[in-house]
Amino acid sequence: MGCVCSHEDRNSEMKSEFSKLTNEIEEKIKKDTKLLSILIKLQSKIKGRVFRKKLQKKLGGEEDEEELNSYKVLDSSRIEADELEELFNTYPPLDDGVEVEVRSPALFKNNVVYLGEWDINKDLRHGRGIQMWPDGAKFFGCWKNGRANGKGKLIHSDGDIYDGNWVEDKPSGYGVYIHSDKTKYEGEWKNDKQHGKGKEVWPDGTIYEGDYFNGKKHGIGTFKWADNSMYSGQFINNNIHGKGIYKFIDGRIYDGDWKNNKLEGKGVFIWPDGRKYIGDYKNDKKEGNGQFEWPDGKKYRGEWKNGKQHGQGEYYDPIEKIWKKGVWVYGKRKAWDS
Repeated sequence: MGCVCSHEDRNSEMKSEFSKLTNEIEEKIKKDTKLLSILIKLQSKIKGRVFRKKLQKKLGGEEDEEELNSYKVLDSSRIEADELEELFNTYPPLDDGVEVEVRSPALFKNNVVYLGEWDINKDLRHGRGIQMWPDGAKFFGCWKNGRANGKGKLIHSDGDIYDGNWVEDKPSGYGVYIHSDKTKYEGEWKNDKQHGKGKEVWPDGTIYEGDYFNGKKHGIGTFKWADNSMYSGQFINNNIHGKGIYKFIDGRIYDGDWKNNKLEGKGVFIWPDGRKYIGDYKNDKKEGNGQFEWPDGKKYRGEWKNGKQHGQGEYYDPIEKIWKKGVWVYGKRKAWDS
């Protein structure tokens, strides 16, 4: 059970860096959707890294049982009696058949103090208890066999809070993590990581809601940005990957395949003015075979390269109501077939 004082400055620097980068990138995304992957990874990865590191350093660790549970008795502590009363009013007894008693405060390594219930027979923290670190961080909740197990709340010295279920000193089950900057995750956890269904909300109004796997957005989810642009579909390892729909703030809609946050595969792109493309994409651009339709009834179907008509194609004339075959080179028709 170590103190994370040495890690707090780095966490603050990461949060500051995160805030600056996301503000810059969100402005650029309005002009360039290729930056989509950068923002998703920053918003997902940096925040996740911060709170996972902090949780692991506070309650997790690789100490052996003897080192973990060695302590000495104190006459008094920094934990107030009314805090213990509040704890007992908040959390019911474990009711697991273990005989417990409330003892004097105990001092563990690194000046960590515990006040609460103990297993009489095993001499281990068991039941309801409060643990406090030198930097002011506190854990309120349930213990079993010397470790945090069951319901509990960890309040970090910088104001971050995790409130939820614990298994062997790690968040597992349902829990809510609120950062001091009001970024919030609520949902399922497994072995100290977001895992299952969850929802993240950022201070600027950005929201992700959907599946998580081993700490990453993975499965089906919806990501909505503060400017109301939105993606709904598949994610793999924090990336937009698979089938999904992206709605731009100017009314454009793409519905189709994605690969590593880029349009790739089959898709349909619709513009607010009625233009429409149905066909192949590669690396965010039309490439392969596809059909483009204009609001006035004109159509092109055929080959595309690097976002432009290129190769064999056919043009539909809505006035003559006929298809004409021809050759296009990088968006310009070179010749009609005879």
